[in-house]
Formats: sequence, C-alpha cells, structure tokens
Amino acid sequence: MKTRSLLPCLFAFVLLNCLSSCIKAEEDIMEEFCNNIKGLHAHPFTAVTEGQQIDISADYLDGANYYWSGPGNFQSYTRDNTVSTYASLSDRGWYYLKIYSSECAEDKFDSVYVDVKFPQGNPSCTLTNNTAAFSGALVLGDQSFSFVSFGSGPGGYTVTANSSNGDMTITMSDYWNTHDFEDGIYYTNSTLPDAINKILITDVNQSIFWTAEPNKPVYISHVGGKRRISFCGIQFSGTWGSTLYTTTVNTQLTQP
Repeated sequence: MKTRSLLPCLFAFVLLNCLSSCIKAEEDIMEEFCNNIKGLHAHPFTAVTEGQQIDISADYLDGANYYWSGPGNFQSYTRDNTVSTYASLSDRGWYYLKIYSSECAEDKFDSVYVDVKFPQGNPSCTLTNNTAAFSGALVLGDQSFSFVSFGSGPGGYTVTANSSNGDMTITMSDYWNTHDFEDGIYYTNSTLPDAINKILITDVNQSIFWTAEPNKPVYISHVGGKRRISFCGIQFSGTWGSTLYTTTVNTQLTQP
C-alpha cells in the first residue's frame, strides 16, 4: 500500500520536472532569439546617381519585426524596401531601422546613409565667361556682365550678373546658403521648389523680363576653386505688350 501511495507523488514529481525543463528550454530559445535580434544589421548602402533605384534591406530573422523611417516621411514595416524607383536628391539622408519583438526587452537600432549623387556632364557649346549670348527672332544684344555675385538672397541662394543692357538672376535652393555647390547637372524650373537641384533663371534684356523654360540642364562646376554655372540653348520666354517672344540663351558665369 505504501508503494502504491507513492506513485502519484512520483508521477507529479516527474511531471513538474518535465514542465520545468520545458519552461527552461523555452526561455533558452527566447533568450537566444532576443540575442540574435541584437546581432542583426541594416545592410551597407552604396551611392546611386539621381534617377537610379534605391533599395534598403536588413538581415533576416524569422519572427522579428522591422520598422524603417527616413527622409520625406518614409516609413515601412517590411525588412526589404524599394525607397524609390527613380532616385531624387530629396531621397538623400539617413534611414533608421528598428528591429524588435514583443518578447524581447530590448530593441535593435541601426541605420544606413543613402547618398544620391548629381549626374555629371558638360555643356555642349562654346561659351564666353560672364556672358549671355542670345539668338532668336527678336534681336537682342549679348550681355557682357561687369559684375557677378554669388551669395544668399531673397528666396534662396542667388547669383546675380549685371550688364549695361540688363541683368540675369539665378535663384537656387536655400540649401546652398550653408553648403558648397556640388558639381553636376541641375535643372531649371518655372518656380523654385525645395529640391536642391532646381534652379530658377530670369533675365532682363531690351526691357523684357525673360524666364527660362523648365526642366533644362544647367551645369555647375568648380574651376580654379571658383563656382561656375553654365548652360547651352535654353529657351527663354518674355512678353512685350500682348506679344509673346522666345529667345535661346547660352550663358557662363564664374564666381569672382
């Protein structure tokens, strides 16, 4: 009878031991899982040129959760992402990653810097420094600028060029008030947007206010340590009375 009375106790003891072992094994598995989260990383990123695709990704761990945030209010809860199929300079910056699980006390944080480069190129025409050359149906005298200034101004970073028969004004993003120009191809636009590669170009010639057509290439470079802005064959439009005129302009301006 004593042996029989011990059996339930032995069974309970074995059951508790098994349960304790299972709990310990599960705790060990979860500890290993949480330690593995700490070892995950965002993948290093290589620079792309404007117009290329931007992809960001991280190491994979089954059961882990991922959260990305970055420029332009970018957010994603997936491990691998295409940020943009056509990279713009506004996509440039730090992308932050959090890897986490409700079962783990600590989250893993990492980041990658996405560098979007300016496309490179050179103007295709022969240019005379600090001169704007005009051609078109309306006869306009070329402008030989006696004074050229580069610096901050109303509405953004401003380049002004003065001549006896009119002035040219180039307005760029405020970004360039605190950064040196990056060499590459920028683009004209009818208004000045936030994008750092956009340029608004206006000119006064023959008492007509001229504005450059949008989305045309403008080349920025450094020559002898001086900033230079050049463009070829950009069409400008202006109104005299009720008549709309167009003219084609080649220009090169170099910082004094």
